[in-house]
Amino acid sequence: MNIIVINIAHRGGAGLAPENTLTCFKIGSQYADMIEFDIQPSQDRHILVFHDRQGIERTSNGSGKINDLPYSYLRSLDVGSWFHPKFTDERIPTLYDTIETLTKISTTIQFNIELKYLDSSDWFEKTILEVIDHFKIEERTFIAARYLENISRFQEINPKIQCILLQKERQWNDYLEIVNNLGLKTVQIRQTALKPEFFEKCQDQGIKVFYFYADTIPEMKKAIDLGVAGILTNFPNRLRELQEIIS
Repeated sequence: MNIIVINIAHRGGAGLAPENTLTCFKIGSQYADMIEFDIQPSQDRHILVFHDRQGIERTSNGSGKINDLPYSYLRSLDVGSWFHPKFTDERIPTLYDTIETLTKISTTIQFNIELKYLDSSDWFEKTILEVIDHFKIEERTFIAARYLENISRFQEINPKIQCILLQKERQWNDYLEIVNNLGLKTVQIRQTALKPEFFEKCQDQGIKVFYFYADTIPEMKKAIDLGVAGILTNFPNRLRELQEIIS
């Protein structure tokens, strides 16, 4: 049996190393087909890879919100020791740093970039696309966002870029209607939407399903049996082992 499912390292593989760090990306890329990470800008418009929008306290030795703080301060912070002392002095990477690092490791690794920011202009989207274009990774990049405005801007600036509207709190039937209206061909769903009827509708319409998320082997098997195209996981090593067994 040859079942192909994309192994997507959530936040780089957050169960293996401090999330959204270059070290985590390097470790996760040993197992994953795609690296997922989150981006948002500093106060002075440097695009940084960091998850939490409401404060940096959980994974750093600093305080405040990313968008309210200058790049120089954010880059001085330790974002590794909270996970384990051996990761002390790990720094918040930029979008540029992250893609540069991963493209040097692999010429085939894919990118799943989740946007954690929206404002009234399109500078954020344009800056992201400039980095993607610089590294020539358009064909292996997915842009994931919760806001319709983010998706619409990307479609307007570069219709070729692959976009994913995150399900978040949307009910699966309402969500699928929005996806169809936007003309998207990939969805990223939560555990609550892991229902056969949802997958049947997606398959009928040629829509790929990325599943968020599965960290245990039974969860991964359940998702694979339903026919997902990709699985986001904090443990890409476990999914890789499963892939090798069922291939």
